Amino acid sequence: MSKLKLHHWILIAMTLGAGIGLPLNIAAERGAVEPSFVQEVAGFGEAIGGLFLSLLKMVVVPLIITSLITGITGIGDPRKLGRLGARTFGYYMLTTTLAITVGIIVVNVFEPGVGIELDLLGAEATPAVADAETSLATILWNQLTGMIPTNPVHATAEGDMLPVIFFTLFFGLCVSLTGGEHAERLGKLFESGFAVMMRMTMFIISLAPIGVFGFMLYAAAGSGLSAFEALAMYMVTVAVGLAIHAFVTLPVLLSLLARRSPIEFFKAMGPALLTAFSTASSNATLPLTMSNIEERAKVPNHVSSFVLPLGATVNMDGTALYEAVAVLFIAQAYGMDLTLAQQIVVAVTALLASVGAAGIPHAGTVMMVVVLDAVGLPATAVGLILAVDRVLDMCRTTVNVLSDSTAAAVVARYDAESAPPEPAPEAA
Repeated sequence: MSKLKLHHWILIAMTLGAGIGLPLNIAAERGAVEPSFVQEVAGFGEAIGGLFLSLLKMVVVPLIITSLITGITGIGDPRKLGRLGARTFGYYMLTTTLAITVGIIVVNVFEPGVGIELDLLGAEATPAVADAETSLATILWNQLTGMIPTNPVHATAEGDMLPVIFFTLFFGLCVSLTGGEHAERLGKLFESGFAVMMRMTMFIISLAPIGVFGFMLYAAAGSGLSAFEALAMYMVTVAVGLAIHAFVTLPVLLSLLARRSPIEFFKAMGPALLTAFSTASSNATLPLTMSNIEERAKVPNHVSSFVLPLGATVNMDGTALYEAVAVLFIAQAYGMDLTLAQQIVVAVTALLASVGAAGIPHAGTVMMVVVLDAVGLPATAVGLILAVDRVLDMCRTTVNVLSDSTAAAVVARYDAESAPPEPAPEAA
């Protein structure tokens, strides 16, 4: 037992949670067990998972601040930060576009909404989501203006990630520009803070199997299998699209751009991917993602500390793919034959809306209202897919984290190639 690694324990915890929860849910449906008891079990699992999630969220903001400033001051020349940012954003736009393209192709091939009986989904027709009247332009403008915090301390206390990242990047850049003894002192201070936060993070990560068990018990006991029957083809379509992106598109980019073995890289990121699947939150998984990418995948801190926090906020490949598939599925279910131009509108809107999606559970569902509005579909149509959203949320969050990690590996390779050569040692 002592030879088992963290990802082995996480897999065991996932299997155990599902193995307890699913039989209880099935027994409750057949009348062999009181449904109230099953709900209590599901609530117990949610409470355990919630405690672990709270611990992870506790370290996210201080970890981002210390790691970002340590990474920026470690870069040295501020011009290198600009090159790093350009490569990172370029990669993010590329992979998100590829993900949406895959999603649109898959949904047109499978046509999961054609011929579906909407009456079967009538019970889910009243979703509790954000106001549909908010336009995409308004959301994007709010994202832009919201990046600049009027009070950085308040943004930090609220865990508002984009303002925290913006202020931290600006602060780190100014530290580098200031230079001298002030920069040296601050650099050492934040480097020490980062070391302490990593130690704290590793302790919390060691508790991951307990939290994962709780989340799987909650999902299996609370949802079961019955909610998925009417939406089976839709779920298959989303799963196929995510699988193509995760096991074809990203491995190709890893091989061609990062020059790394996809199998070895996936193994290195295993604990983070399993945690992302169980928590359905890329922000909560961020501490583990940073730990895995540096300790196991050997990506330099100055790259990971910039690429990963930014990716957890703005790079949502899985979410963008899911939104495109879901909107086209809903259009098919309503008998709408979207033209190529309308599908392009869906693609562009999904790309932009995914940037505004928070790294929290079900954020993609809320942002989908914007995409529906772009092609004239009712916002209430989101209710058609809410029954299975939690499971798909777990899958797309895993793809989001994998894409962020792949970005760090790709950017690290080109950053290493562009770095100046080390000076040769002087002859004695």
